[in-house]
Amino acid sequence: MWAYVFDKKGSIVEKELDKPYIDEHEDDDRYAAILKPLAVSPCSSDVHTVYAGNGPRRDNLVLGHEGIAEVVETGSLVKDFKAGDRVIVSAVMPDEEDGTGHEYSNFSGTKLGRNINGMWAEFFKVPKADMNLVHLPEELDIRKGLMAADVMPTGFTAAIKAEIEDGQTVCVIGAGAIGLMAIAAAKKLGAGKVIVVGSASRKESIELSRHFGADVFIAYQDGSVIFGSYDESMDVYRDKRSPLANALNKPEVDRILNMTENKGVDRVLICGGGRAAVAEACDIVKYGTGIVVSVEYQEGQEMIGLPVFSLGRGMAGKTFKFSLSLGGRHIVEKMLSYEDIEAERLVTHCFKGRDKIPEALELMNKKGRGLIKIMVEL
Repeated sequence: MWAYVFDKKGSIVEKELDKPYIDEHEDDDRYAAILKPLAVSPCSSDVHTVYAGNGPRRDNLVLGHEGIAEVVETGSLVKDFKAGDRVIVSAVMPDEEDGTGHEYSNFSGTKLGRNINGMWAEFFKVPKADMNLVHLPEELDIRKGLMAADVMPTGFTAAIKAEIEDGQTVCVIGAGAIGLMAIAAAKKLGAGKVIVVGSASRKESIELSRHFGADVFIAYQDGSVIFGSYDESMDVYRDKRSPLANALNKPEVDRILNMTENKGVDRVLICGGGRAAVAEACDIVKYGTGIVVSVEYQEGQEMIGLPVFSLGRGMAGKTFKFSLSLGGRHIVEKMLSYEDIEAERLVTHCFKGRDKIPEALELMNKKGRGLIKIMVEL
């Protein structure tokens, strides 16, 4: 069968590999399914895997973990799926009914494309099919089904882990696909105001941030308010705080502190912004009750730093959580229940044919103009 495998840093190649099979003599295989992909979406995690070059990669590792597929074969103990079913494949796969998918791995519960071969192949295998596949409703836009596999759960994970309470002010750092879903999730969970920090040059992110419920959009380039109300008289608060309150001298941090009268926001959801975002979050989240959740992949081996002043010399009462997406059938089905969240709008580019997978991955790496997410139909 054809398959796209990790070759070397910055490169994937198409190879001919053996088709996966179900061995009824193996207990786990009796719960598994063989599928063929119908539509896939390169993820930023695939970009990190290929282009960052961090950590070892096993030989002939097939990539890809976001997709819609057709069931080809099932193990004898699979109850809810049969050959011919079209399904959404959960990107993160729990091993237990009430699991999150992260219990037995020190880095990632995402098995496809990391611990086992992924779906950029003619056929692929999914363990625990009944727990990790979801029937694709006939009436559902396939683009939304694709986003329900990973992007929606990741954005919602950030908001769920933040324990958002009604009326709270939430800041979302990063206005890519995950950040946009975090905006929608924060609103669903009761946030009173959502402030987004993103790029002033990414018009599609600005438009979709407003669409998914953001109240204010602040450009990280210069701290300017792209949309949402801001009273310039609030700038007086800059003169009332310690010069140490903005550890990295970021304009967006100044703007948010001014908007909140130096009190900070209740919750920060880090969905982009790199390593500096953690320090920024520490600066802008409230003392005593503030919670920061990061679902942002951090490249490299260096440590993440926290500013001593806004951390209250280590005694600020600020909670930090670093999380990968929740996963499994129950999570994906929950995403589909939010019928009013038009996640299909995240798909800005559509390609056809398996030969377009390398091009789509490269486009994700370069963050092409107007790009949020890509769908490759096979």
